[in-house]
Amino acid sequence: MSEGLVEALGLAVEYDGRRVIDGVSLRAEPGQVVAVVGPNGAGKTTLLRALAGLVAASGELRIAGADPRAASARTNARRRAYCAQKPVCAWDYRVRDLGEIVGAPDAYAECLTRLSLADLTDRRLTQLSGGEQKAAFLAMTFAALAEPFGAALLLDEPAASLDVARQALVAAEIRRFVQAGGTAIVATHDLSFARSCDLVVVLAEGRLTAAGDPSTALTPDVIAATWGASAQAEA
Repeated sequence: MSEGLVEALGLAVEYDGRRVIDGVSLRAEPGQVVAVVGPNGAGKTTLLRALAGLVAASGELRIAGADPRAASARTNARRRAYCAQKPVCAWDYRVRDLGEIVGAPDAYAECLTRLSLADLTDRRLTQLSGGEQKAAFLAMTFAALAEPFGAALLLDEPAASLDVARQALVAAEIRRFVQAGGTAIVATHDLSFARSCDLVVVLAEGRLTAAGDPSTALTPDVIAATWGASAQAEA
């Protein structure tokens, strides 16, 4: 078995005395896209932020062999990149400036082209639609790991705010990344996307309730238990 690029064992996060991630363990290998699914409030965003080392968490954690909670910012920048569901920026940059911020303007420009944003490079972020802004920040996140081999993408609802065409482009970009030897962990409400992934992790109330390939992790029984009988009928 190959070494896990992302490995968590018994990961737990508490806010104000309440455990919002409760003993979650997962392993993601190079070349895998991992979907993290679950109802609202299940802990998907908190789990991604914990994996990125952005929130205090107990338990064991390794990304590319190092614990992001203890690694330097420089080391983390080479090994993992995180994109929030609703990225925000304090300054009204031009789109092209985001590539300079991550120190990879050429990789960023190429990603903009693949995401059909090349004609927007001179616009400021406030001149973009919500979906265009989200795509620009996703391009920035991909460019931050211009060398995907041995690195991990942590994406929170990357399809949110995007039109159908750009959702497909982002999905292709994620697959491109892992085919180059990286790993992508994607929090999503889209079970159709989850079924296209290599591994699915199901959360409910901060606990892992199912994990495995889509055919075993997203059975009708799991869907009904996690989202309710009406979701089972629609899935």
